[in-house]
Amino acid sequence: MNSLLLLLAVPLPPQSLEAIGPLIEERQVETRYGPVGPLARRGLPETPSVWIQPYYGLPSRTDPRATLQAAQQLHVSQIVACDSVVAVNPVLGPGHPLLITDYIDFTRHQPQTFYENEGTGGLSQTPAVCPRLTDALSHILPMAPGGVYLGVDGPRRETAAEARMFRSWGADVIGQNLVPEIALARELGLCFAGLGIVEDISAERSTPTAQADDSRGLEAVVLALSELSHSLDPNTPCNCGGRIDPGQADGPGSAESRPARQPRQ
Repeated sequence: MNSLLLLLAVPLPPQSLEAIGPLIEERQVETRYGPVGPLARRGLPETPSVWIQPYYGLPSRTDPRATLQAAQQLHVSQIVACDSVVAVNPVLGPGHPLLITDYIDFTRHQPQTFYENEGTGGLSQTPAVCPRLTDALSHILPMAPGGVYLGVDGPRRETAAEARMFRSWGADVIGQNLVPEIALARELGLCFAGLGIVEDISAERSTPTAQADDSRGLEAVVLALSELSHSLDPNTPCNCGGRIDPGQADGPGSAESRPARQPRQ
């Protein structure tokens, strides 16, 4: 079973993906919300294969519902999304990796649900991200703190006033690629975990006098994704998914329910 999809919104050199395994195939998937892909499947003979999709949150991007439905059609049960983020929390600087433990949705132009005409009464209260996947990542990346991700539409950067407001809300980082994907994955019953790599600091903060080597965090995340892809057991049940409606064979209900550290100083 192809149990894992990596959504990569970070600039990874193609050779870095060789650690996951050689390229097995590429595929474009047609969904009711539009085409997705090509997605690349990589893997080693002795480990489950992994689907990989470059993913950037531009206003013209593929409908997020298409991405999640494509994952479902590929029999994916677990998704790890890696995003380049802007740090609001002053303890975070360029190059720092971060585990996403919760999120704030500040998007205004993205589809928020597969159930637009049905309301949300059937959606159960579930964790923001999959605790099992996030815990596995925390063991692989012990240097990465947990944090709150604030999702925005982009492509405009935040103003200094907005950055101060986001910080007062409890946000640690700002990004464009994990929201509304987190909620959409929950509606399909898919496990979802998020990683952030700080690319820049928010508008109200002074530029650091000396930039850290921001490649180290990226290298650590590449190795973590490789280790995670080789260690996950696709048969381990998880119950972090949300609403499942078996009556909608062509929509989100056609998936079965699959069965951290805290942030901020």
